[in-house]
Amino acid sequence: MNTKLKSSMLIITLFLMSACNSDNSRNLDFDVSKIDIGNLEIKRYEQDLFSINPKNVKEGLKEIQEKYKVFLAADLENENNLKQITDFITDEELLKAFHASEAKYSDLKPVTQELEIAYKYYKHYFPNRPTPKTFTYISGFEYEYPVQMADDVLIIGLDLYLGKDFNTYRQIGIPEYKIDRMQAQYISVDCMKEIASHLIPRSQNSTTFLDEIINYGKIMYFLDATLPLKEDYLKMGYLPEKLQWISENEANLWAFIIDNEVLFSSDYEIIRKFMSDGPFTAAFSKKAPSRIGGWFGWQIVRSYMNKHPDVKLSDLINNDNSGMIFTQSKYKPQR
Repeated sequence: MNTKLKSSMLIITLFLMSACNSDNSRNLDFDVSKIDIGNLEIKRYEQDLFSINPKNVKEGLKEIQEKYKVFLAADLENENNLKQITDFITDEELLKAFHASEAKYSDLKPVTQELEIAYKYYKHYFPNRPTPKTFTYISGFEYEYPVQMADDVLIIGLDLYLGKDFNTYRQIGIPEYKIDRMQAQYISVDCMKEIASHLIPRSQNSTTFLDEIINYGKIMYFLDATLPLKEDYLKMGYLPEKLQWISENEANLWAFIIDNEVLFSSDYEIIRKFMSDGPFTAAFSKKAPSRIGGWFGWQIVRSYMNKHPDVKLSDLINNDNSGMIFTQSKYKPQR
């Protein structure tokens, strides 16, 4: 074979290898600057609440009640309600958290800008959905619910994003794996995850492991779609080395799930073992991150959406046939 022919064959071979290795990923990062969501203003309830004089709580609350109806729907003539709020704004640990939030988030512009872009992507995919009315507050360290949503209102507990070195977290017994995520870079992730959780209908059928991981995968793909530039480890809430570990062991982990007939199990304890939050997944190793089942659900849903470019995000969310999504994803773990 002459040199010219060898070169041509090499180019063709490399091209075919490149084509075979391509994951045909959708381009989720596109220009949303012209999408109109109005002027996003994050209203800061904690600033107005903690500025109230504890000796005149009723008058102070009445002044801000109209602006913060979502927080102040209670009867302000009720002495018990007033006492609870007075105790809240005079609590030493909560005052410490408030002052720390004032120092760390004196300017919410970076958070607002990131959420504004995420909301624009959200509006692109769901044009008839309202942009969430967004508030910050001091939650009282409700660390299981850093962001909460009701109707079209989203509330962000700034006391849960004061950084890993905020001493109170450990003093009150918050687990270390949760403290790792109590940072500003997780605010937008938690907000969009909360929106997704309210958007995605739960199947009324009996839940299997596959149902659970596909549902989790839908939430994660919603993050892909609305936060396309966010790193995967932040979306998943893993430390970078944990994401690296699961990627390196993907094939073996998947083989374990298949060989042990986990995929179609409806055993609650089995599902919990692979889906619960925690420092690690004990069934594998202390090096294994928690929620491994959810990570696999994410990879399956990604594969399904990449192989079906005509399927809209809304179609995915409303498709409760997890078996069909799994089969048509043709998911194969990386080796």
